Amino acid sequence: KMQNFLQNYLIGQMFKSKKFWYAISSVVVPALVTFLGVDEQTATNLYQAILVLIVGQGIADVAKK
Repeated sequence: KMQNFLQNYLIGQMFKSKKFWYAISSVVVPALVTFLGVDEQTATNLYQAILVLIVGQGIADVAKK
């Protein structure tokens, strides 16, 4: 039961994490951009913006502690 609780808790915390969703979007956005045929410069700009969000959120999380 304890292992099940920890797994559910960790997964629940993961889904509440902004960094987790930014990381997921860093995988989904390039695939979506390729599917939609967006030009390379726009795709690069989107991907870099997501990476900046991840780093920024990491810095914000460190500053909280």
